[in-house]
Amino acid sequence: MNSIAAGRPAKRVRQACEPCRRKKAKCPGEQPTCSLCARLQQQCMYAEERRISLTNGLVPTESAPIPTTPEHRVSKVLEDRLGSLEAKMGEVLDALGRNGARAEQAPTNPSIPNPLGFSAASSLPFGQLTPLPTWENVLSIAQLYLLYCDSQPLPLFHKETFLSTLGNRDPEVVYAVLALGVRFAEDQYRDANDLASRINGYTEVARGLVMKRISEGPVELSTLQCLCLLSLVDFTNGNTHRSSIHSSLAMNLAQCANLASEPHVALLPTAREERRRCFWSICLLKRLHSIEFDDLDLPDGSFPPYPGSPTMPQSRSPNEVTDGTRNTDLKDQGIVAYVIMLSEVFAKTAKYVRRHGRPTSVPPWSSQSEYSRIIALQMDLETRVPYIHRFKPASLSERTLEELQANRDYWGPFFLNQVLYHTILCLLNHPLLLSLSLRNFRSTIPEIFLQHTSDLISSHTTWIIHFIKYFEEKSFLVSDPFLGYSAAVVATIELQLSFTENTTIREEKRDRFFKCVGFVQGLGKLWPHMARLADRLQRLEDAVSASYQPESGAQNKSLLIDLSRFWEILEYSSSSDSDSARRMFGDSLYSESPAFANEVSRTSPLPEPTRLISQQGISHSPASQYGLHTSIPMNHQYTVDSGTSLRPPDLLDDEFSILATNFFSQGQEFLRSCDNRESIGNF
Repeated sequence: MNSIAAGRPAKRVRQACEPCRRKKAKCPGEQPTCSLCARLQQQCMYAEERRISLTNGLVPTESAPIPTTPEHRVSKVLEDRLGSLEAKMGEVLDALGRNGARAEQAPTNPSIPNPLGFSAASSLPFGQLTPLPTWENVLSIAQLYLLYCDSQPLPLFHKETFLSTLGNRDPEVVYAVLALGVRFAEDQYRDANDLASRINGYTEVARGLVMKRISEGPVELSTLQCLCLLSLVDFTNGNTHRSSIHSSLAMNLAQCANLASEPHVALLPTAREERRRCFWSICLLKRLHSIEFDDLDLPDGSFPPYPGSPTMPQSRSPNEVTDGTRNTDLKDQGIVAYVIMLSEVFAKTAKYVRRHGRPTSVPPWSSQSEYSRIIALQMDLETRVPYIHRFKPASLSERTLEELQANRDYWGPFFLNQVLYHTILCLLNHPLLLSLSLRNFRSTIPEIFLQHTSDLISSHTTWIIHFIKYFEEKSFLVSDPFLGYSAAVVATIELQLSFTENTTIREEKRDRFFKCVGFVQGLGKLWPHMARLADRLQRLEDAVSASYQPESGAQNKSLLIDLSRFWEILEYSSSSDSDSARRMFGDSLYSESPAFANEVSRTSPLPEPTRLISQQGISHSPASQYGLHTSIPMNHQYTVDSGTSLRPPDLLDDEFSILATNFFSQGQEFLRSCDNRESIGNF
């Protein structure tokens, strides 16, 4: 009898409750309250109860006359949209519940880390799943997203219509926006654990919805937008492997959907703009995460136009004179466009860094070298940037915090563009990478190249330090995590240059090192991978300091350096939790990555560039004569003009020469021979 009963199909629910009926959701049918309504914490009522209420003269809420004012009509639309969203959420919760039940029955291995990071939503009881906040809170967090995340770095949405259309967007986008924006809602979640739980909960719900969409269809533009947001969240949480999967999936879907081509069908301007923004956001995401990709096999000129950009806010200074010679034949494509262009150069630079300075048969000063090609590409790009988006016309010294905050949609991309420019040159001329790449050319290094790289590293590290000080002085909240990476790159350079017997230089460089570390720590309050990066900088400083013990009067002082500590900082895509692969892959796929095996080197100095000696006994670089006081570099995209109040106070006239003298001095270069390596543990 039991077997016969077991073989019968489940009894169909004759009647759905009123909330499920309105939302056209599959009602479980439990009475007096169905499980779906219980999970969504909404009132459950069946038609029989409705009739009883009417018989007793009680008019239920849903039978009240519908107001006809525009405000109430908008409210009704939002209510219906929320109802549909809740119904979809119910389906996801059911699926998660089934997966959780299967997971509980399956054998577990406690030694394998949780592949979802903080906590797996599928393993939580229904009461702990993160519900959608009230619509008022959703809009509040969405406003924070626009303020602190839009174009910082991804220009994903059409800002002017984003809030008004949020109620009509697919729920996976809403949850992904919450996952990014809620970290800026300090008044709502002051407890760090509660905030992390909320972020993780929103992320997992968005992931479940978007994967269901991809598997069942139809894939929409919102699907790609959600994948971009999830990739950014995963990257900043240290799950770089899963982040790469999401962004690569978005890129593949964009290619299959011909998102790179302008559609021939008639579209509303906002819809067309969001298509463009989505495509370029995917490109920007891949490049900033250090992935260089091809042109998708598309013919030249087939890419969509760059996203629209806000104009630079008007300067208070009425006497600002624009340089007409730099505006000739230059079409202003917007600040966001120039960030996207520069990201291509950064992706090539990141690839250069991943080579770890392995020497080749082509010296870096050759026009055929990777170093020279990247420098040439950056200079070519600089010729295409209109003067209006350069440093001098920005008049940053005159901008108040209120002005900066009110126009973050421009200043966010502007600061990213500035810092990205300097970071590329810092990486290309990093003392560690140069010393490694020049191993095969120690007796033939041109003096010009030594002076060139010395002056570049001095100038561009100082610029990034200057921006860090500017943010502190203005109390401007930096929300773009990439700026933290830039500060970390400078910190490794300042740390390397601090190992000198010159007390003044040593103290200055250490002060700049800790200034950068403090900046990264500040961003770590918002982005977990920045907190880990700051910790790595501290551990690097401890290890290098412990190894630097020069003997009194020694001619060749050297450092014993674990190079892997540098690579995990300099490679942005690796600035994450080392367990990222372990979280992502199971036993059949996971293997230890050999990328950062202990690589230890004992080092000695490269040749110094020849400098003139002043009467004070300090060598002066010829470049310092052009640094701040002549008209020669004034047209440079990122050069401080003479007399400006933003002139870095620590940039002395002879700083270029001081750093040049010590650039390759005792203890500055880290490698004597590529064969002189030994494997040791941590310091």
